[in-house]
Amino acid sequence: MQDAGFKTIPSPPKTPVVGNMLSLDSSKPLQDLMRMAPGLGPIFKLDMMGKPLIIAWGADLVEELCDEQRFDKAVRGALRKVRAIAGDGLFTADTQAPNWQRAHNILLPTFGRQAMNNYMPMMLDVAGQLVSKWERMNADDEIDVVHDMTAVALDVIGICGFNYRFNSFYRQDYHPFIDALNRSLETSMVQKGLPFEQTLMRGRLAQLDKDADFMNALVDEIIAERKRGGSEANDLLNYMLSGEDRATGETLSDENIRYQIITFLIAGHETTSGLMSFTLYYLLNHPDVLEKAYEEVDRVLGRDISVEPTLKQVNQLTYVNQVLLEALRLWPTAPAFSVYPYQDEVIGGGYPIGQRNFVTVLTLMLHRDPSIWGPDPERFDPENFSREAVAARPPHAYKPFGNGQRACIGRQFAMQEAVLVLGMILQRFELVDHTDYQLRIKESLSIKPDGFRMKVRLRPDVMRGRLVSAGAEAETAASGLAAAADRPSHGTPATVLYGSNLGTTEEFARSLAREAEANGFDAALGTLDDHAGKLPREGAVLIACASYNGQPPDNATRFLDWLATAPPGAGEGVRFAVLGCGHSDWAATFQATPRALDEGLRRIGAQPLAERFEADARDDIDDQVQGWAEALWPQVATGLGLDPDVIGGAVAPPLYEVEFIEDGVDAGLIGESGAKPLAVIENRELQTPDASGRSTRHIEVQLAEGMRYRTGDHLCVVPRNAPALVQRAERRFGLAPQTQIK
Repeated sequence: MQDAGFKTIPSPPKTPVVGNMLSLDSSKPLQDLMRMAPGLGPIFKLDMMGKPLIIAWGADLVEELCDEQRFDKAVRGALRKVRAIAGDGLFTADTQAPNWQRAHNILLPTFGRQAMNNYMPMMLDVAGQLVSKWERMNADDEIDVVHDMTAVALDVIGICGFNYRFNSFYRQDYHPFIDALNRSLETSMVQKGLPFEQTLMRGRLAQLDKDADFMNALVDEIIAERKRGGSEANDLLNYMLSGEDRATGETLSDENIRYQIITFLIAGHETTSGLMSFTLYYLLNHPDVLEKAYEEVDRVLGRDISVEPTLKQVNQLTYVNQVLLEALRLWPTAPAFSVYPYQDEVIGGGYPIGQRNFVTVLTLMLHRDPSIWGPDPERFDPENFSREAVAARPPHAYKPFGNGQRACIGRQFAMQEAVLVLGMILQRFELVDHTDYQLRIKESLSIKPDGFRMKVRLRPDVMRGRLVSAGAEAETAASGLAAAADRPSHGTPATVLYGSNLGTTEEFARSLAREAEANGFDAALGTLDDHAGKLPREGAVLIACASYNGQPPDNATRFLDWLATAPPGAGEGVRFAVLGCGHSDWAATFQATPRALDEGLRRIGAQPLAERFEADARDDIDDQVQGWAEALWPQVATGLGLDPDVIGGAVAPPLYEVEFIEDGVDAGLIGESGAKPLAVIENRELQTPDASGRSTRHIEVQLAEGMRYRTGDHLCVVPRNAPALVQRAERRFGLAPQTQIK
């Protein structure tokens, strides 16, 4: 590289040999970097005993560093040391390593909308344990906030990850696995690569080996037991054991599954717990924000705490979500990330970054850049995350989850958990700052409030109902295509195409195909790639597609490649509509692929039947898509010259009224008839079914105590639905497995 025109990266004064090593307190290096940053500017460099440490935090510089065509995530420093226990899990693997791409492809669908719905009952289970503990506390009992938030996060990832209960609310201390994990993380963090370090830390390194062996053995046994006995659990472990990389057809090894489990435990107990702890601190210190959060929780969740929140309600707690995101701005629990250039680079109009160097993006200061967050960036203001404020802000100004393809894969999981837990806390409790707590930061792999304690009081207006009507939500779920089912078929083709990795958009496409069929169309369903270069010119082409970091889904790449090179006129005669799915928190790439589809189809001469619709998972995406679909069919009819009366129209009234039963018996039919359960003591075949084609069985039952049989009595056989059917109903209506309805 030539020196001409380069800028010198600012550095603080240093001392011989050790350089700037003594400028950073080993217990609070991040806070020392925050202290230095305003005086040194948006990029600066420290000399760590001959090793350069480049820190960047200015929003313009970070935008360049987040360009994945030029920079990639650097797994260096303390993060590299964590590989001693997390191996090549998602968090600690290099992007170019085969296991990272394979695991990323396999695990991505496990954080889609349907998977989040599956995790909801498990999250409710653990959140219920937390609030039950707090409800039973005496008025003078104080709460160790970080301890209890860590317990929630641990138990949620334990049960959602691999159906293992750490039972943190039933023990005074953490599970031994967590003690081993915390010791291992602390040892990884304090290693600096200094002379004689291995000798001085001999005892800690020996303990690290023991802890790693203990954790590996426990996780390996969980994996082996699952493979021996099987399970229908909707957890990450089952997804990992059965998942295949669509690109290669490969699966994850047992060793890599072990590393992924440990990775999720690290991320789950370090970051989400810190997020919830910081948020409670800010609510205590901002009564106006707390009051507004109370108002939203009461309006959305209601005052009856015997009714468990639904996923739809959790998604409607938009202000609570803003409060969490603002706490994450000021104290991002993943406070920094590092990148390296693929080749020698120059950023900021002159700062050279050599290919062998890496740059640490100090998220803590990026989120305090006055050019983005105003003259008082320390002010806590959830309105920073109103829809309007997010849309007006550069996308690279907010990076609490990392960047691009290496951003936190469990972001939606963490936010769903945090909103649910915070909502259930606010629904029940008044928060009491009995010590006038002043925020102190404890640094490890992440950051958390240090010594934060508070008290709670049960809110006086909470209710505990015994029977709750499902209300409008149940009516919406029960309604559907009944009215359309009686409409005559007109046979017009409707081709529904989708691009989807996580399954959410594919589910919307399947629903759209069912609606098309019910409205008299001759419906066909397929992927976009299956129709690259061969779009139907008859009827309607309805497209549902998502984006992933601005790139098309795996089953839409060939279609997008074809569309980019197709000549004008290639789409003549095609009539289409595009449903785009995404999440506006990923503002830089939100709806990128659906927009490209819509623009490309118009460019080659296809005619839109309706304007492209942008469905946003930041809000209730199901309601958005349902509303769009209801408005779509009359537009399709008009565009295709069909009689509007044969499609669209009002939705039929609900087929059922639904009530939730709190204290029901195991089987409603048994309870209603007054019958008692019997034990089957013999059940054998009397024929040879293979020869006779019939089955006749001899069955003996043991009467219940005090029961006697009389001629004419009936034996009632209570059927069981197939587990897959039950799980489908639970997912569709947001029901927990133990829920009983009438």
